[in-house]
Amino acid sequence: MRSLLLLLFLCSYCFSIAQKDSNTFRCGKLKNGLTYYIRHTAAQPGYADYYLVQNVGSLMEDEDQNGLAHVLEHMAFHATESFPEGVPAFLQRHGIETFNAVTRYDETIYHVDHVPTISSELVDSCVLVLRDWSGFLMLKPEDMDRERKVIREERRIRMNVSKRVQKMAEPYLYNRSKYALHDIIGSVEVVQNFTPEQLCGYYNDFYRPDQQAVIIMGDIDVARVEATVKRLFEVIPKRENPKPRLVYRIEDNEEPLYAKLIDNEIPNNSIQLVKRIPRLRVNSLEEMLREMLLRDFYNSIMRGYITEYVEAGESYLLGAGAWISSLVRNYDSFNLVLTSLPGKEREALQQVLEQVEYVHRFGFADEVLQPLIENYRQGVKSNMGQEKSMPNDVFLQIYQDNFLLGRPVCTVDEKLAATLSVLDSLSAKSFQDWITGWYKGRDNWVFLMQGNDSTYLFPDAQEIEKMIRDSHSVDMEKERPQEQMVEENAELIDFEIKPGRIVKERKIKALDAEEWILDNGARVFYKYTDGDKGMFNMLAGSPGGRSVLKAEDLPSADALSALFLQGGLYKYDMRTLGFFLKDHTVDVNLSLEERSESISVVGASVDAELAFQLFYLTVERPRFDRVLYNRFVAINRMNRANLKATLNDTISEMLSSIRRMESPRLWRKDTTYYAAMNYNRMIQIYKERFQDASDFTFYLVGDIEREKARELTIKYVGAVSSVFRKEKAVEYVYERRENITKDVEVNMPDRKYLVSIEFYNKLKTNPTEELCMRILKMYFQYHFQEKIRGDQGAAYSVQVLGGTSSSPDYQQELFIRFATSLDEGPEMRSLVREQIQEFLKQGITDEEVEDFILAIKKEKNSADDVAYNTIVFWTDNLQFYNKTGKRMDSPIYFDSIVDKIKAKDVLVFARKFFNSAQCVDLVIKSKY
Repeated sequence: MRSLLLLLFLCSYCFSIAQKDSNTFRCGKLKNGLTYYIRHTAAQPGYADYYLVQNVGSLMEDEDQNGLAHVLEHMAFHATESFPEGVPAFLQRHGIETFNAVTRYDETIYHVDHVPTISSELVDSCVLVLRDWSGFLMLKPEDMDRERKVIREERRIRMNVSKRVQKMAEPYLYNRSKYALHDIIGSVEVVQNFTPEQLCGYYNDFYRPDQQAVIIMGDIDVARVEATVKRLFEVIPKRENPKPRLVYRIEDNEEPLYAKLIDNEIPNNSIQLVKRIPRLRVNSLEEMLREMLLRDFYNSIMRGYITEYVEAGESYLLGAGAWISSLVRNYDSFNLVLTSLPGKEREALQQVLEQVEYVHRFGFADEVLQPLIENYRQGVKSNMGQEKSMPNDVFLQIYQDNFLLGRPVCTVDEKLAATLSVLDSLSAKSFQDWITGWYKGRDNWVFLMQGNDSTYLFPDAQEIEKMIRDSHSVDMEKERPQEQMVEENAELIDFEIKPGRIVKERKIKALDAEEWILDNGARVFYKYTDGDKGMFNMLAGSPGGRSVLKAEDLPSADALSALFLQGGLYKYDMRTLGFFLKDHTVDVNLSLEERSESISVVGASVDAELAFQLFYLTVERPRFDRVLYNRFVAINRMNRANLKATLNDTISEMLSSIRRMESPRLWRKDTTYYAAMNYNRMIQIYKERFQDASDFTFYLVGDIEREKARELTIKYVGAVSSVFRKEKAVEYVYERRENITKDVEVNMPDRKYLVSIEFYNKLKTNPTEELCMRILKMYFQYHFQEKIRGDQGAAYSVQVLGGTSSSPDYQQELFIRFATSLDEGPEMRSLVREQIQEFLKQGITDEEVEDFILAIKKEKNSADDVAYNTIVFWTDNLQFYNKTGKRMDSPIYFDSIVDKIKAKDVLVFARKFFNSAQCVDLVIKSKY
């Protein structure tokens, strides 16, 4: 399905065809050049998404304008002609919380998501928002000055190790083109010193209809919305003598470019080879689909070969990958990355290059391709006529690509039909010719060595070139196809098992579900739902987890979690097991948490018997491989011995020492930790934690009929052994319970001041108080964003996180986090504490509470639309019912109380929470 959605991203309706179904889709171009796409979709009943796409990004800036495209993106959320108080204030007043914008090299995109369409006035107003963004920003000097500070803080928070390495790589990846030399966030000098006239100049040059597209999708009246778009946008005059919209190229590099990217915060060495591939111009739908399918199959096949090679454990590779991806507009790239055992980069690189060469020579043989193509073909056929079920994101990408890239257009079914035709033409020769077209030759290679030591002897450019040449000429023989590892019609379980029986059962009318108790003590809750058509899930959970283990056993327990299934099951290693599972949709996962353990089996309903067999073998016949275990321990010990502690490691260790008490149960992941792992104890822990059906509760949910569910439960769950015990988790206190205020100084660049103020409490709350907590979180999110970012410009964003829980214990949390400068940090930190105290004195207004309740209702309705009747929904509901005897969606938890909450209720709860809460007030700051 993922590949098919990617395929759908590449097509759009052509304008002439689209107009035939004018109630579903309309598009066109106004006389002033503005393009619009308006589509009715059924994916989000009652909601719509709005987009303004600009075919203009930061590359359109002159050198003295570097950063102004990004500044304008920020300015769009200040005063506009129709919304003098700012678009965010209007949207939030109507319970709309999801809106944003992004500036890229070649485009800028604004969007408002999940707009309720029950009000035609709100639908029209959001079209007006797009109209104002298109060219009616007020651009007040005082707002510009505010955003200078915000962008300064955005730069500060984004300048982490990943961004620093990216900036070092860009001159090579983009061969010193404008892509390499132009920073989207802008130059410090330009952003801090531009004049209003300069910003207005760029704005007037490029915010114009001929470079803009309006895209609106959702549960809308298409004809009415089109009329609104025309009414609001066609009065905008066409620009006379517009500034050219240039397209920038990346010049070829005839020889490989080589760079060492060194940063103290890079945790370990790695190598990345990139080959830039100019994207071919496609002149037909078939050409477009052919390129997409070649790349999609290439990535899939290459990923399979490389993953299998690395996991075999017979190389110097710790991790590797090779794939083709989009680089920037009009360019793709072939990417090869690897990490190796310490000091073995050369050997590992040679190995992975030879694997890539092997795949290029033999991996695309017809006998490999044809089963994949046939499977893809069946997926295409199954999606014919399914256009109405496509999510909005599919159509968004379709319309963006049509507007920005001029991709060929067609109806979805026409595209699927063309896909079937292209699939018929693909062969081993197709792939060989295609690979030869971009992989051979010295041109456009970039070799990037990454690490934290500038003196480290990475392979140089000449060595790498020689390795690539050698890989092309190395003698290879095609491996013989593996013999069929299991006989045809062989059973996964080839021995007799003794089924159990149901000794007690009851109907659960509140959930239209059942509970079965088996003679081995297992409790099974069953619920039929076709919310996820053709799928089911069985979750088995038990109390205890790591908490019932001794401290010295915890490393072995972690090894168990890491190595689960790697050795296979029963008498089958993973490769053999793969033959059984091939062409079936089944998966099993194991979890060993602090206070519980669980096994989850997910599968297609048609594969239910196989899935239950997999579950039975997981519990009763696990298979562990001492060779894999020894390699796992040895590699991790070696990595830890050679690992250089990064700034994040230092910060994490400092914070842990501040917040946590000393405990032998809190292991550091060092060489001692891995040395403490014990193979035999790992196996024993598995048996202790998972081989006792009587201590597990099962939740069987999905599109699996009752009689079939009973039959499989009796046969396989009933056959699992039991020791008839009832365990309880042991509660350990790791966190300090007193108030903490601490400043930690570290060698952190950019004069950063990172604030985290956290409040914890353990009040026994009722449903009304839990909703009050949600209102508090929303209030402080809005309030601190306005105060710290909006008024002060002291942070790019403020995060307010938190919530309540009642299981396994009552707990409430509220976190306020932001990053600012060393100069402004102390004042902003104090502001948070002062504003909380001010709130506890003054409270909140009933009008504000009503606004937040509106947003909470919208959020709940949206979540319900997505989740209701799904496997996840009913699994959670069964678990909640098992603990409380009530449905989690009972009116007593929301519907019957939410409209009764008033400002005084929120204030009473706030005082109750803050006055008795533990406060952990931590700051991480630069030393200079």
